[in-house]
Amino acid sequence: MAEEMLTILNEELCPIGTAPRETAHREGLLHAVVHCWVASRREGKTGLWFQQRARTKRDFPNYYDLAVGGHIGAGESRDEALWREMREEIGLEPTPGCLRYLGFTREELRLGGFFDREVGHVYLYEADCPAFAPGDEVDRMVWVPLEELVRKELEGAEATAAFTETGEPVRIGREEWCVHPGEFEMIVLPALRAAGKDDGE
Repeated sequence: MAEEMLTILNEELCPIGTAPRETAHREGLLHAVVHCWVASRREGKTGLWFQQRARTKRDFPNYYDLAVGGHIGAGESRDEALWREMREEIGLEPTPGCLRYLGFTREELRLGGFFDREVGHVYLYEADCPAFAPGDEVDRMVWVPLEELVRKELEGAEATAAFTETGEPVRIGREEWCVHPGEFEMIVLPALRAAGKDDGE
């Protein structure tokens, strides 16, 4: 399999070349990714879907993460990358008009020899009955009511109540989540509130 190539960015977010993914993550080269948050209403409440990463994943196996996330390959547009990742990870073909680009965020993470510096392009997809068909990288999808996410992200709750696609309750500890600092609070929640999807939170 050919090594995945990424476009490398400078601090002004302009392309300055390409590098293999492994090199970018080892040397902390700035690159772009796509993040998609999937919102649905269930039993009259708004909530967001998250994937549980497969236990076979090299990075953060079994952790819970936002519905879709992936790298933008060299020569690929952010929209092309998002559609590809949605198909590969959760098996969705987005319905036109239900997908919105919300903006971007910056993330930096150092763990041993792993040095990740990313520009995350953030999308919101709204679908009340998403027909998920997770790929090999995803074990399952869970839905979290918006008020639970507010408690987790804004109030520091140690555990979060979630539900499987079939409605079974799941309790997720704070240490079981992938972290995207500020993204929910600064980008996603304001977009939901502006659209009147916050259930009065």
